Amino acid sequence: MSRRVDRVALGLAVLGLILALPVLAYPLGRDQGTYANIAQSIRHGGLPYIDMWDVKPPAIYYLYATTFTFFGATSPAVHALDLIFIPLTLIPLYGLTRRLAGADAARWAMLLLPVFYFTETFASLSQSDSLVLLPLTWAVWATVRAGESPRGTSRAVWWAALSGGLFALTLWFKHYFITVALVVALEHGLWRLGQIRGKTRLTLAGVLPWCEGIAFTLGGVAVALPILLYFMQNGVWSEMLSISQGVSGYSGQSFASVKALIDQFGHYLAFRWLHWGVLLILVGVSVLARFKPDGRLRLMGLWILGGLTFVFIQGKGFDTHWLLLLPPLVMLGAAGLDALIGRLARINIRLARVGILAATLLLSVMLAKDTWVRAWPYFSGQVGARVYARQFQAGDIKADETLKMVQWLQARYPAGETIYIWGFRPEIAFMAGLTPATRFQMHFPLVGNHYPDGWKQENVDTLWQVLPPVVIVVRADYMPWVTGLDDDSNTILANDYQALRDWLIYNYDRGEELGNFLIWTRKGNV
Repeated sequence: MSRRVDRVALGLAVLGLILALPVLAYPLGRDQGTYANIAQSIRHGGLPYIDMWDVKPPAIYYLYATTFTFFGATSPAVHALDLIFIPLTLIPLYGLTRRLAGADAARWAMLLLPVFYFTETFASLSQSDSLVLLPLTWAVWATVRAGESPRGTSRAVWWAALSGGLFALTLWFKHYFITVALVVALEHGLWRLGQIRGKTRLTLAGVLPWCEGIAFTLGGVAVALPILLYFMQNGVWSEMLSISQGVSGYSGQSFASVKALIDQFGHYLAFRWLHWGVLLILVGVSVLARFKPDGRLRLMGLWILGGLTFVFIQGKGFDTHWLLLLPPLVMLGAAGLDALIGRLARINIRLARVGILAATLLLSVMLAKDTWVRAWPYFSGQVGARVYARQFQAGDIKADETLKMVQWLQARYPAGETIYIWGFRPEIAFMAGLTPATRFQMHFPLVGNHYPDGWKQENVDTLWQVLPPVVIVVRADYMPWVTGLDDDSNTILANDYQALRDWLIYNYDRGEELGNFLIWTRKGNV
């Protein structure tokens, strides 16, 4: 790899990251708020699930907690994670793409990944499904390096152990990511089989890379076991098992019928095409161009297969679930773009240079229109924060309404005060610097029959003890995919949670309404 190749790759990566800088000013969605509240609890000695509840595996919470320790507990600190993780992901991505389709394609991958990652919606960034691309891509890279090392050597064994450890780490982001780990392990076995075919008599002992398989397993155990023992000792593991039962019912809603599955995926498939259409066209070009990869095309196909299996198992098709496919699609898309430039070069070298400039400009504009173009009036002082926030909406989440609610709370309650929010809007508490009054920072584990019925009384008992100064009830937030009901939070409270409603009416007065937020303030004699 020449110095010029390094400079071009680095320059394209830096370009993409500079264009992505405005994500630091993005608002938070409900998931980021959930992780942030748990991270704050961890920083104060708490444990996930036990002291602050959610359904995700714990890696994302500790990642947020570490970030807050170094950068402060703020919204920009949350989005700084993306700007830290993506550059580190580009390193193995370059090596993988170079092996797949050559150095020129690898350069394009340095721009394609930032473009199609940072044009995701504000609610899809800084997620467990997005940040996991860092350990996952490094794990695949380590597997490839193990396969390139002479079979049975210490170098192959160490790379295999590193691969196993990194894949184990990905499972602490979400255990369903095992689908990719399994297909990559399969690819490694097939790769080794291809290396020895025709060179020796095929026997089970001769075909399977036993030493590397054992190293892969030991690497995974070395990472997973200490974490597992820690959580078992503190009661977190039993809580995770209880949560997994509820999550299985939640995921199973989409498999109630074929129509339910089609309806669930239809919208998100259309959105994926609108968002990734250019990338998917480039992937198609790479297939039609029939480029000659260095034996790694099968790995990309299996990675995509593993990612699609993950999306299907989740049963929702949410935006974040598709991000597992982004690295292999970027590599294939980079190969397709390189193939197009190669065709132009065969016609006229100047035409190829124009093509390179046009492709760089087009990709840059695709990202800049979602970042700098949208943020510049705010950064330059032409508009205020609330006007800027109007550009961000994800379902029932309207960022300008969120900011208005946060500012109302900050004007009346000091940082660290408690708040109870009935609905699924934990980001409001975090952004206002307030602490959720109970461990149930969202309402859905207290709705329906997916989770222990005793949690409802536990929640009310805690509220009687804490009596936060303010309660927010959310309306017009229809979330049947988690509640199992077609009603909004306000209606669910009125019809399905008598104990909480009685507590609220006894202790609080109905006050202002800010958008879809109904504010209840504690009575003066309580």
